[in-house]
Amino acid sequence: MIILRQSESGSLFSRTTVSIWPKGLAFLAAAALALHLAAAPALAATPLELTQKHLYAGSIAEGEKALAAILAKKPDDAEAIAGLGLVRLAKATERFSQTLYRYGFRPPEDSMVSVPLLTMPVPPNPNPEVIRYQDARAILQALVDDLDAVDRTLQPLGDRPVKLSVAMGRVKLDLAGNGRGEATLYDVYSAVLLGGQGDPANAGKLVIAFDTGDVLWLRAYTHVLRAGAEFLLARDWHRSFDAAAHLLFPRPESPLAAALTLPTQGMFLGAEDGRIADMIAWVHLFNWPVVEPDRLPRAREHFLAAAKLSQEMWASIRAETDDDREWLPNARQASLIPGMSITDERIDTWLALMQESEAILNGDKLLPHWRFDQGFNLRRLLESSQPFDLVLLLTGTDMVPYLEDGPVSDRSFWEQATGAFEGEFLSFAVWIN
Repeated sequence: MIILRQSESGSLFSRTTVSIWPKGLAFLAAAALALHLAAAPALAATPLELTQKHLYAGSIAEGEKALAAILAKKPDDAEAIAGLGLVRLAKATERFSQTLYRYGFRPPEDSMVSVPLLTMPVPPNPNPEVIRYQDARAILQALVDDLDAVDRTLQPLGDRPVKLSVAMGRVKLDLAGNGRGEATLYDVYSAVLLGGQGDPANAGKLVIAFDTGDVLWLRAYTHVLRAGAEFLLARDWHRSFDAAAHLLFPRPESPLAAALTLPTQGMFLGAEDGRIADMIAWVHLFNWPVVEPDRLPRAREHFLAAAKLSQEMWASIRAETDDDREWLPNARQASLIPGMSITDERIDTWLALMQESEAILNGDKLLPHWRFDQGFNLRRLLESSQPFDLVLLLTGTDMVPYLEDGPVSDRSFWEQATGAFEGEFLSFAVWIN
């Protein structure tokens, strides 16, 4: 309390009192400000900050909840949409890897099976569970469900502008389900897209500015992966599982796997001979009857959706005027991916491939077969309820019912299109889907 006294001179305040008053006022103002700040809520984190925070901490469930809460209040928040899509992609990656880890998945030791998903860097499991054919189908169904969630999350963004910077080497992933998050997104990228040739020294340097074109790329990729899964789930490949599951899992439930626990006997001399024999048996048993016909059209529809999104993706990427840490660049931008360069010729070629693919998937154009003048209708083949026998289709016996008169996609078109990528067509196809 400040007590005011009249000075001997008759003035209301003495000189000493006057000097004290401003200090007291400043103190009261500072106290009031402190109380106000203490009572005021903290500034909310932006969707970008939340995305980075939870991806870098490996707290995927918490990140999903936080970003979903933002979208519940602001459904059109582009940054929250993209962030939640990335978080759900991390969730899908973890779930897929953790399930493979549960059964002791081992990536192929050679290049006989060069499927990107089979190169996931799943940690070794010293105590794997027995995997059955139905378990393998359940893995594929879970992957479809999780990729559906990613696509549905990102779909409302459309072609609106957005950008989220993500350091791949800092995104923690729990690939074994032990809660430790010992892997990073860069590890998955190196194993799946670079064939394990990524340089760990570059992990911390690879920062992607994830933008609208990349969102469209990711959505297209979910369709490509779901197409393959739906193709398999529509059919019964139990016998193929029995013949080859032990190449990927240490404890499959199959008669062959049980017999292989006995000492090696017969004409084969070692493990390499056994792998070759198993691959021959797998191809021989590639005769898969339809068991879930409702899935038959889905694979084709997913491929069509991927082709459409790929065209939208390149339209978005070509319209970009910046050059900011591009995952997929246009011809004027620099690529972050070693050895991958994009030119306008390559973009035009890819767009032509997508348009040709749409015509083929819709049955408006036929595919050529090496034994026939007529082409075959891929749409009817994909949606047919007849068993899918790879050998008989390639040799022509089972292709006859799908032969038609009509425009056939020119072989020279495909030769020229793949030639535009200078011998690296498959690498580019895996990258740009």
